[in-house]
Amino acid sequence: MSEYEYDFSKGVEQYKRIINGGEADWIPVTTQMAEFCMKYGGHNGHEFFSNPELFVRGSLDVQQEMGFHVPDMVWDVYSVEAEALGGNMAWFDELYPALDNTEVIIRDEKDLARIKAPDPFKAGRMPWVLEALQICKELTGYTHYIHYCSPINLAAQVMQFENLIMAMQEKPKFVHKLMDFLVEEVLAPYINAYFKVLPDADIANGKDAVGSLPFITEEILAEFSVPYLLKLRKLCGDKPGVRSDNWWGDAFAADLDKYWDVKLEVTPQYLKVQDPDCFRVGTERIREYADSRGCALSYGVGTLLLQVGTKEEITKRIHEYMEVGSRGPHGKKFFLYLCSFSSQTPPENVRAAIEAVNMFNRGERPYEGLIDTGPDAVAAEMAGGKGFMGIGSKYSGVSEFRREDRKQIFKDIYQTIMDFDEVLCPELVAKALEQGEKAPDILDEALIPPMGEIGDLFASGELFVPEMLLAARAMKAGLEVLRPILTKIQSKPKGVVVTATVFGDLHDIGKNLVGMMLEGAGFKVVDLGVNTKAEDIIATAREVNADVIGLSALLTTTMPFMKLIIEQIKSEGLDVPVIVGGAPVTQDFADSVGANGYGDNAPIAVDICKKLVGIASDKQPIAEKV
Repeated sequence: MSEYEYDFSKGVEQYKRIINGGEADWIPVTTQMAEFCMKYGGHNGHEFFSNPELFVRGSLDVQQEMGFHVPDMVWDVYSVEAEALGGNMAWFDELYPALDNTEVIIRDEKDLARIKAPDPFKAGRMPWVLEALQICKELTGYTHYIHYCSPINLAAQVMQFENLIMAMQEKPKFVHKLMDFLVEEVLAPYINAYFKVLPDADIANGKDAVGSLPFITEEILAEFSVPYLLKLRKLCGDKPGVRSDNWWGDAFAADLDKYWDVKLEVTPQYLKVQDPDCFRVGTERIREYADSRGCALSYGVGTLLLQVGTKEEITKRIHEYMEVGSRGPHGKKFFLYLCSFSSQTPPENVRAAIEAVNMFNRGERPYEGLIDTGPDAVAAEMAGGKGFMGIGSKYSGVSEFRREDRKQIFKDIYQTIMDFDEVLCPELVAKALEQGEKAPDILDEALIPPMGEIGDLFASGELFVPEMLLAARAMKAGLEVLRPILTKIQSKPKGVVVTATVFGDLHDIGKNLVGMMLEGAGFKVVDLGVNTKAEDIIATAREVNADVIGLSALLTTTMPFMKLIIEQIKSEGLDVPVIVGGAPVTQDFADSVGANGYGDNAPIAVDICKKLVGIASDKQPIAEKV
């Protein structure tokens, strides 16, 4: 027994062996579960994430009871640095606090000039984090690593994601200046303060979900992400433990080996691939690469499976990952990652996951030989009408977007959108009007069709989110030329869609993409923003005579609000169909909450809206259900 109040020594020993380049005797498991610990312990979100003693003890109590191997101290890891820079926080009862992204912290050079570098011992909750890690060391003997918001993700927090992407195109020098400031004046001092508070510390783990494919392109990754992660490591004493291990989007990479080489450059201690990419790429393919590089490896089991899966489903997935991960000449350099246990995860699922890990380590392996990931599994998933972010769910049939019979001026306008040219597009729209073309014809023949092709390219993984944003902005620039004319002739939209991110959720990238694609398809979009209550959605839908309501959620913890909103819509007699979407949302979930449609990406959502308002679709998607 350890001399400390909480004993995780056996698991920590195995984990440390792996990340230090050695071999473990058995497979340790790490996780992220602060929200679960908060709810299971009967605590409120505000008190839990503002009281360091309560946060640490509340987390350790639950993790020790459940039998976890390595302590987890994952606070709201994307918010702390932005809060220290002056950002406002939103607090919730059963969720992590989150940055209120309705207010932009830094817009331009003037904002950057007035922002002062935060003192990590005084600013916001930076001192709270440092104190919590000290308490963890005192109670467990384990020097837990600090989590930091990786540079490009922090830039997205302080600027808002869409503003950042546009600035990369228009003002790259400013973005580089911002990145330098965030690395030199915010992140490095914060991490070095941690190293000072805990002298034996050697790990700082960056979180970078938005700095991953397909939210950014590989070109953005190379220019605005990797150099600054490497610079941060240098400013923190060249410790190899200054890393960023939670990139996802591996399934979107043009060349997997090259992409993984970059991941190892950023996190030299091991390669981590987590769901959904682990499922889609395939455990064996990842194991093959790790063996070729001789590196340690980690697979991450998906959040949604852990939350809603059966005991058998959870056990099967965990055992497959552990079996393949522990194979080969470097199989003893493997640890399992359970991506997240949210506040909505049933305690029995947490226990099932840990028991599955322990069974495997004891040699009890009822599902040995089962391989249910990779291309074959993806094909089966597609055949069942499922998909993820559009990968593999490309539309069937031949696109009719690029018709040869289209007038040349319409073809030229079309191409400006495909080229993301927001300057030339409105110029050519004005030229078309001068040539006597009618505004509705320009809209239907030149502005809407290219957004359909952009949607197809995104759905097939050929374009990423930044490129969709740029195309949408070019289209909107052309639309602004037509808007006064269309308004004057009372041109009706194809339909009216009210969109909102549900209460408790402050993520809006996916929702905004859907809105842009809907506008590009001729719909009027009324966007209610983030953290939206049911009564506001219903009131707006009545006011604008909505044809469709679109609900978005990025967090498994906020998904249940979709059901409550749909139930309230029905109880109040509002006859408006509801579609749902968001990274953790599935067709099964959509069916369970009574949604009228589910789209796993923006173009599919547009196609469903067309069908719901009675417009013939240009094409029939595989992954949709109305």
